[in-house]
Amino acid sequence: MGGISANVGIFSGIDTKSLIDQLISIEARPKTLAQQRVIALKTQQAALLDVSSTLLALKSAAGAFRTSKTFSSAKATSSNPAVLTAVASTAAVPGTYNFTVSRLVSTDQRISRGFTDRDVSGVGAASITLELGGGRLDSETTLASLRGGDGVGRGKIRVSDGSGGSAVIDLSTAVTVNDVLEAINGATGVSLSASVDAQNGDRLRIVDTSGGAGQIVIENVFGSSAASDLGIATSGASGSVVGSVINYIGENTALSTLNDGTGVTVRSSAASDLKITARDGSVHSVRLGEVIGTGGTVTQTAASTLRDVIERIEAQTGGKVTAEVVNDRIRLIDATGASASDLIVEEAGEGRTTAKDLGILGSSASATLDGRRIISTINSRMASSLNGGSGVTAGSISVQRRDGSSFGVAIQADMSIADVIYTINQAGGGTVVASLNKAGNGLKITDSTTGGDLIITDVIGTAAANLGIETSGASNGVVDSGNLQTRYIAGATRLSDLNARTGVGTGSFRIVDSTGASSSVAVDSKIKTLDDLVALINSRPTAIRARINDQGDGLLLEDTANGGQAIRVEEIGGGVARKLGILGSSASGVAGSNRIDGSYEKTISLAATDTLDQIVTKINNAGVFATASVINDGSAGSPFRLSFTSKHSGSVGRLTIDSGDLDLGLSALTVGRDAVAFYGAADPAQAVLLTSSTNTLDNVIGGVTIDLNATSATSVELVVARDTAAIETAVKVFVESFNNVFARIGRYNTYNQETNQRGPLLGDATIEQIRRGLVSAVQGSPQGVDGQFTRLFQVGLRIGEGGKLQFDAERFRTALEADPESVQNLFAAFEQAPTQDQVLLTDANGNPIATTPSTTTTYNVLGVAEIIKNLAESFTNAADGVLTRRKTTLDSQIEQQNSRIGRFDESLERKRARLEAQFLAMERAIASLQGQQSALGSIQRIG
Repeated sequence: MGGISANVGIFSGIDTKSLIDQLISIEARPKTLAQQRVIALKTQQAALLDVSSTLLALKSAAGAFRTSKTFSSAKATSSNPAVLTAVASTAAVPGTYNFTVSRLVSTDQRISRGFTDRDVSGVGAASITLELGGGRLDSETTLASLRGGDGVGRGKIRVSDGSGGSAVIDLSTAVTVNDVLEAINGATGVSLSASVDAQNGDRLRIVDTSGGAGQIVIENVFGSSAASDLGIATSGASGSVVGSVINYIGENTALSTLNDGTGVTVRSSAASDLKITARDGSVHSVRLGEVIGTGGTVTQTAASTLRDVIERIEAQTGGKVTAEVVNDRIRLIDATGASASDLIVEEAGEGRTTAKDLGILGSSASATLDGRRIISTINSRMASSLNGGSGVTAGSISVQRRDGSSFGVAIQADMSIADVIYTINQAGGGTVVASLNKAGNGLKITDSTTGGDLIITDVIGTAAANLGIETSGASNGVVDSGNLQTRYIAGATRLSDLNARTGVGTGSFRIVDSTGASSSVAVDSKIKTLDDLVALINSRPTAIRARINDQGDGLLLEDTANGGQAIRVEEIGGGVARKLGILGSSASGVAGSNRIDGSYEKTISLAATDTLDQIVTKINNAGVFATASVINDGSAGSPFRLSFTSKHSGSVGRLTIDSGDLDLGLSALTVGRDAVAFYGAADPAQAVLLTSSTNTLDNVIGGVTIDLNATSATSVELVVARDTAAIETAVKVFVESFNNVFARIGRYNTYNQETNQRGPLLGDATIEQIRRGLVSAVQGSPQGVDGQFTRLFQVGLRIGEGGKLQFDAERFRTALEADPESVQNLFAAFEQAPTQDQVLLTDANGNPIATTPSTTTTYNVLGVAEIIKNLAESFTNAADGVLTRRKTTLDSQIEQQNSRIGRFDESLERKRARLEAQFLAMERAIASLQGQQSALGSIQRIG
């Protein structure tokens, strides 16, 4: 037999298994005690974990008073939520504010002419090009930019026509010159036509269309200066009023408004932005960026107006060169009286454009250097912005009509597009007419005579070629320049203004040149403009160089190494490369064409056989900034129209759509316009103008986000006040969290006399330490805090019946009303003491020569809630908290008990084996005896 396999011995008849189990059970009593001890320890451990979780909740609730700025909680209440609502953050400034909502935002939407079907016939388009917020040759001049940056005072004007008609026109809510023109042209009771003067686009023209013999009268009313500021005030004029010039630059002109809004590039990181050589030969570097003093302190912010530029030039040349603003340009004056040199203005370095942007790049043999014009005429664009900013050269153009007659046109480099159109039309005598093309991004010349071809050539210079109207013969008498690529992105363009002012964010991307060399480019909040980004990319150790592209509508990366590989840009994180339009690889690794163009002009290639539905699919799949759809207007014959809708609202979301030779007959269904509101006075004429490309106003009131819901002729009152309810809620959460800790402690630190049931933490020293510490803190004073309130009971929090923390909300409100700062400090005051390095070694004179950072944190000031938070942290800290150490002790004790149990198990197994062996031997002995007995019995029978 190998062991006992049955409960009862075969020979002995004894239930050996039960007998052994009973003997082992007696021997296992110490093991059972150890197991019971493990259960008790684990129960304590679970209880401590439960207490710890409540302490963590208390820590969070106590710390929230400071970290969540609870006592700065605010709410915004609107007197008319249907018009305006708002949400206030903890940074909100309490007060009462008034807003008048004049206009909600609109989204640009274009619609084509009708087509007979949507999914059968090919439209015949080869491509469609879209641009967002730029690309057109016209613009909307704001009233704020007029009169040298002083703007136009809004208000009411009274106008009278030659037939005696009169009207009071309210210009209080006008934002642009177009708003003014529309208001005058749409006025009832009077017949006047207002426009920008074609001969001089820096002024307005009012024409009497009533047919009467009387005079036009335009005057300010109700204290307004609008008529005078617009240059059209007159006590009497016959037929028409030609206003005074109101579109000019001045010392208050913002640099950001110059050059068709592309501004002036100023590099803050550069030592200088331009270089001026005075006529005495002295050379002066002029810095327009931030001036950094000792210690890295900004002593002078970057120039933002022309006054700043003038002051910098005069100061940094030591008065040898002065500057002034003359109508539409800057004039430099040499004050040295010398003639050893020309007066010269140069860029500060390669790739810089500051002097060009200011219009003063060049030289003069006299003591005066007159810059070029740096603003366009009203509602137009500068010719110098065409062709990506390379502009138009001055020259003479010859135009030969189809009937054989011809005329000449003189083009100046600093004209505006409106000037060019007016000049051609005046010379054309009404038979050759210049206008914007159907896309608005180029010129169209139309000859109404008949006969041969319309021929346009350059006589002097290359103006016709630059304007895209040069032709050796147009048999139909029409010349379309196509896209003249007016620049709307430049070095001064802020990254935050790209992508319809949604920006590019922050993040990193990797550039890899044609040799395989790569480098990461980290774009953080310090990189504010495209010029900053260009400088950053060009500083990387690769052969890739960045610049603004030739079209003036995006960033261009070019390879200079000719290594054979196509350059590429890879996103590392943040999506910056994608938003800049440079993510991906060059189409070719061939030298000269190894480039990545981040143009914001997007062209979708089409087939002539593409139907409307197919065109819509291709546009939407291209992922551009507009969506396309087909609508059915229900009309007979040609009901299907192609509709384009911008993905961005407001003026920044306006679309420029060019379908090339195919005329889609596009018209504006809705023009993208900004939301307009007025802040302050109930009268918009006296209020501050606010505009937004969405129906949300941010940062008008610090910490308040305002949503515009509807327009209203009357102002809406917005009250931003302390959110007492939110503060009270936070206090209630704190009180509940505090009481939860004591409820848990009470659950585990208890004894039931009736059942003699002990709680798992009865008498536990750690629990008692926690209880005493919290009671002492909640009843104690804050550290280093003075004020009206220095104990929680003074503001409605006290230990009440059953040891619970009670909250008297009424008393708390009274205290908060009486001294909110003192209540805040009582709870959430915080000031950490400076840390002192620990000295490890000193020299002979006692001076420290070896130190180590101090690991101890001390505080000068702490509110009661902060004290409780720190106390809870000291209990629950995962590294060295009281409960953490207690858990470690319990873990050790459990491990010890489990080791004892293991040893008991080994001993019991040995005893069981010994007993089984003994009983087996007994069975064998009995079997042997029984065998002997049987043998003896057999002998006896034989005998």
